[in-house]
Amino acid sequence: MNIACDFNSILQQHQAGQLQEALSAYLALLESSPNHVDALVSLATLYLQLGKLDESAQYFEKALALQPSKLLALHNYGLCLKQQKLFDRAIAQFDLAISVNPQYELAYKNKFALLASMGRHEERIVGLRHALVHLPGSLELTLLLVASLRALKQHDEALTYIENLLRIKPDSEIAYNLRGNILLDLDRAQEAVFSYQQAIQLQHTYAKAHGNLGIAYLSLAKYNEALTSFDRALELDPNLVGMPNNRANALQNLHRFDEAIAAYDEILIQAPHDFVAAANKGMLCLLLGRFAEGWPLYEARWHNTAMSIHKELSAYPVWDGTESLNGKTIILHPEQGYGDTIQFSRYARVLAKSAEKVYLVVNQPLFRLMQTSVSHWPECERIEVISAGDQVPAFHYQLPLLTAPCVLKTDLNNIPNFGTYLYCDDESRAKWSQILGPRLRPRIGIVWSGSDKHSNDKNRSLSLAELASVLSAELACDVEFHSLQKEIKSADLSTMAMLSMRGHSKDLQNFSDTAALIMHMDLVVSVDTSVAHLAAGLGMPTWILLPHVPDFRWLLERSDSPWYDCVRLFRQTQARDWSPVLQKVVRACNAQFQTHAVVGKENLLSRMNYANQLISSGRWHEAEAIFRQEFDAQRVSAKLYNNWGVVLQKLRRFDEALAAFDVSMQMDSDYVSPRLNKSVCLLSLGRFDEGWRLYEWRWKNAQWDSSRRNLGLPLWLGQESLAGKKILVYAEQGLGDSIQFCRLLRNLLDLKAVVSLEVPKALLALFRCLPVAVYENGTARQDYDYQCPLLSLPLALKLGTDNIPHEVPYLRIEQELQTRWLEKVCAYQTPLQTRKKIGVVWAGSSRHHNDAQRSLPFSMFAKVLQNDADFFILQKDIKHADRVGLSLMQSFGKRIFIMEDELQDLIDTAALINCLDLIVSVDTSVAHLAGALAKPLCILLPYEADFRWLQDRSDSPWYPTANLYRQQVVGDWSTPLNLVNARIHRLIFDDQSQVS
Repeated sequence: MNIACDFNSILQQHQAGQLQEALSAYLALLESSPNHVDALVSLATLYLQLGKLDESAQYFEKALALQPSKLLALHNYGLCLKQQKLFDRAIAQFDLAISVNPQYELAYKNKFALLASMGRHEERIVGLRHALVHLPGSLELTLLLVASLRALKQHDEALTYIENLLRIKPDSEIAYNLRGNILLDLDRAQEAVFSYQQAIQLQHTYAKAHGNLGIAYLSLAKYNEALTSFDRALELDPNLVGMPNNRANALQNLHRFDEAIAAYDEILIQAPHDFVAAANKGMLCLLLGRFAEGWPLYEARWHNTAMSIHKELSAYPVWDGTESLNGKTIILHPEQGYGDTIQFSRYARVLAKSAEKVYLVVNQPLFRLMQTSVSHWPECERIEVISAGDQVPAFHYQLPLLTAPCVLKTDLNNIPNFGTYLYCDDESRAKWSQILGPRLRPRIGIVWSGSDKHSNDKNRSLSLAELASVLSAELACDVEFHSLQKEIKSADLSTMAMLSMRGHSKDLQNFSDTAALIMHMDLVVSVDTSVAHLAAGLGMPTWILLPHVPDFRWLLERSDSPWYDCVRLFRQTQARDWSPVLQKVVRACNAQFQTHAVVGKENLLSRMNYANQLISSGRWHEAEAIFRQEFDAQRVSAKLYNNWGVVLQKLRRFDEALAAFDVSMQMDSDYVSPRLNKSVCLLSLGRFDEGWRLYEWRWKNAQWDSSRRNLGLPLWLGQESLAGKKILVYAEQGLGDSIQFCRLLRNLLDLKAVVSLEVPKALLALFRCLPVAVYENGTARQDYDYQCPLLSLPLALKLGTDNIPHEVPYLRIEQELQTRWLEKVCAYQTPLQTRKKIGVVWAGSSRHHNDAQRSLPFSMFAKVLQNDADFFILQKDIKHADRVGLSLMQSFGKRIFIMEDELQDLIDTAALINCLDLIVSVDTSVAHLAGALAKPLCILLPYEADFRWLQDRSDSPWYPTANLYRQQVVGDWSTPLNLVNARIHRLIFDDQSQVS
């Protein structure tokens, strides 16, 4: 019997697919020759093919016991172990095969495929590097390693391996094509072009290489060449993935928009579910202003990549615009960049007009900015800002921000443009005022580049060196440049120094910081980044530099934007050519900022108006610098001196302010404003004599003149004797003023006068305790000898800080009412656990001219309510958002009692105050009421407090039981709130110490 001939015959059957015949023959052969290694290996392999893994393993082990280095047995046994899911043993088996033959490529491939399936990627890469030491010319192993390195963005190493392969196989078109891909990864597009051309030279019909060459040309903005390459690739392979979209993209970049639309249409005819084409066509329609067609097509983006930071929301119903939002809650959430969130956050205002509640989710860097901004919106009570990642409250519908224009059917005629809709907080603005110092020249904030991770960054960004070259050659005005960028490339740092540009990246922690810095600029010049949207939303003059094919939101050909009133657009006329754009920008800068040095009435008025805007927005140092510049130009006027005095007073340079008011009064003897401004300044300094006298000028101001009574009676200002005379005093201005100054009626009684008082109905019951006749406004008899407005009494009585009547209480509550209120308050407490009772007011009437400065956001005041006390809310008007906050704190066990329904009259508020241990209030009538009742009182005051609280003191000559807690920085309530909290802690601790 010729065993070798028999084995070869059986092997041929096996290889021909006659498996059952070969199986019987192998078994018969092994009966006569049980140690035939080749037969054992072949039989084991046949069992493996038949899926009989146990039998296969048995025969592999027999073969390897006889011949441990049998290569085929080692490798195929590894395949058997893999199918048995004995993965670690399988890998060990492949390694044994490789140790026998380090150039055994098949063993490497199977080992690396198994490692990939096990997720052991680092081990796989190490193994591939080792394999290529032994098989440097292996195309397949090189492709595997390069793919892994590219996935890890280790592009330089990937390039090294592919170039090593090309030294061994210089005729590999696949390797050249892959080299081109890696060079594109490294942003070396011109070299990639050469590599793709080499691949095509080796194989003219290589469709993928033609297509990739087109992509490289796109990266270089060579759009005609790109179009030619895409056409050739599609000619060779009409089904080449992605190429039809790339071709349409090339047409779009060539401004052949109709052809691009037709190209997308052709794609969608052939493949209706090509969502990339649908989304791209949607963006092109939006760019062309075809909103009705564009927004619905743009929704196809969701089939490509889910972009929302709150992916869990996708399980909930999207509001499609058809259902009523009445009584419903909807959540708006971001999906793309910061700029998109800033631009489309405006839709929260639109939805709040019909929804019960709108939750606006934003990324953390935007949270503070959006929270501050929303608090300024008329719809603020219905909108709540949530930071991404925080727990989302219950809601009925969800809506991605960039879907809002679609469901609300936004077109060019109904874009919701609210003008300024972003606001920065006072604390951040004050911080930047200190950092920047006085403004000596116009300031321009610059953004020349965005994140290089942005898909279109090559087109939208420019180099600072390119900008600097144009500025140095053509800028003719004296301005300051400030970088608004958080990230600055190392190559740009030296150029910044050459431009004398100030960088602020270390101080820009979030968008609120950037917003506050922008508010100190005169102009923002930016490429298309989130900062451009931020500046535009803040209402700042914003010039945006746009590439030849801009983002869809900027439309085409126009120099303005329907989304932002303050935006001016500067567009490229050729791709990647910024020089003409920058020249236009510089010429516009020269035109705008050279005029500030030109003497002329029109320019003076413009700069005065601008300085006044700076004053109203808290930018006092900048305003003061402008006024000084005008004095240097010898353009003096009474109004200029008056306004300069106002800003000097805000800067607490009081002597200079008073001098400025004096010059203004000398220049115009009838000018009311400097006299009133000087009076308020003097009164705040405690210089009452001249202050009260000048305060009489209030009657020549429309704000106060409307409250003056025309009684036809002589005005008493202290000259005449009042003995036996009847005088009518009437209330003016606010309730707090009447409560503060009604104490002076006793001085009139000391002068032997017969006194009557007219007050608003709200004060009638409260003032019944005064020792004078009290009437409601307009009801007193007119048989008086004299009349006097209530706030003219300090002048008439020659009131100074040393003779203020400070005996308290001077208001009292009749016993029966007080007893009823004491019973009510006791009912809120339990006998076993009596806490300190604290009355609180954190906000006054929103109609008050200074309410934005004197009132606190509830979110800040809430730290006071965290103390272990019983809190009684003394406010009558509580915002909806504040009620929600109060309710939430109550649900966590805080003892907070909202009393507004019980407080029918100010006398009820007074009776309640008498039952409490401490009052904490901002500057409202409740503060005056508590002071008049001699209750322990903490008054929270803004940086610019009302004149009655004087300057820099923590006590008040008007109210001996009051302590004043003042802002030390404009808008910063943290310091006064911390001091109030310390006061409350002492109150509670002292009480607990006495009990123990």
